[in-house]
Amino acid sequence: MTIPATQSGGRAFRRFACFVVFVAVLLVWWGAATTTKQAGMVFADWPLSLGTVNPPGWLEHMIPFLEHSHRLLAKLTGLLVLALFAWAYVRSGKRALEVAGIVLLIALVLGFYIAAGSERLDAGVKQRLLLIALALSALPAGWLVWSWRARGWSLVQKLTALALLMVTTQAILGGLRVTEISNALAVVHGCFAQCFFCVLILVVMVSGEGWGRGGFLGSPAWLRRVRFAGIVLVLIVLAQLVFGASMRHFHRHALPDDGLILTQGRWIPSFEDPMIAFLFLHKFTAFSLLLFVVGMVLRLGGGRANAVIPRLNTPRRHAVAILALIGVQIALGLGVIGTGKSFWVTNVHVLNGLLILAFSFVFAVRALRGIPGGEGNL
Repeated sequence: MTIPATQSGGRAFRRFACFVVFVAVLLVWWGAATTTKQAGMVFADWPLSLGTVNPPGWLEHMIPFLEHSHRLLAKLTGLLVLALFAWAYVRSGKRALEVAGIVLLIALVLGFYIAAGSERLDAGVKQRLLLIALALSALPAGWLVWSWRARGWSLVQKLTALALLMVTTQAILGGLRVTEISNALAVVHGCFAQCFFCVLILVVMVSGEGWGRGGFLGSPAWLRRVRFAGIVLVLIVLAQLVFGASMRHFHRHALPDDGLILTQGRWIPSFEDPMIAFLFLHKFTAFSLLLFVVGMVLRLGGGRANAVIPRLNTPRRHAVAILALIGVQIALGLGVIGTGKSFWVTNVHVLNGLLILAFSFVFAVRALRGIPGGEGNL
């Protein structure tokens, strides 16, 4: 599997894409802070807060400040992604009209989801509104699939369009999490944010001048193994994030167990309590990730790369950087347990997890962009 080359989006576009990534990082961190302080349900309505754009007193108290500012940051991120897509796509009045039409369609879809979430008295009406919203959601999704396959879009245009629909989906998931009071949707909302973040990173990579030469360089057999390692690495990191998000959203008040290494005093605890199972799996995948990346560092050898980031110009150095982040993450995880979920330690733990995902994703992309040639071994 390889990721195709595309034309650069230009330096100004790439700088703007980097700014969007920065705002997205801030949004993810703010969401983590909101969850840590259990502020996600302070307002029962959505997208307004207590029926207003800015509820009274939200700047004066920590809990409403975290939740409402998280919503404002989410709206800002959505507008920035819309601007990113318009910048990448609009080259004529006809395309501008198409973008306007897509925005109106997305607004219509959001409107039905908002109406469904606001309906609290008639379950039948709520169900019909949700069905209409789901049916309408197929239209922008179908537009994206058709455009991706049948139109001559560049990879930058494809990815920015995908990011636009993903940020809309993320807004809907966040809204339904509030209106339907669903912890399961909170987990999906948190994990989907990580996938959205990866798409934004890919936009930055694709729009750079070094995209055409940004993959690892090595023998075909070596590249196949590096690609496999990159894919497995991202899957393990995503599993780790899912287990962590499940534990955070389904068990908010305290940790289900305070063992630093063992769980319930055992290497393998009883799985009767789902929260104990999630905690154990979170620890287990952390240990598995550590061992896997140590193996990568020990076995990744040879090969060369035309790197966008000189300090990470070989798979081994890239893996060493990921390993360092994992070491920090494990220390922070032990700090979370030792401090009983300290606000700052917990939030930095979440943010560092996002960095691990980012570095792992970039490694996988560069492996998939690998160029056969030269020597390499694994």
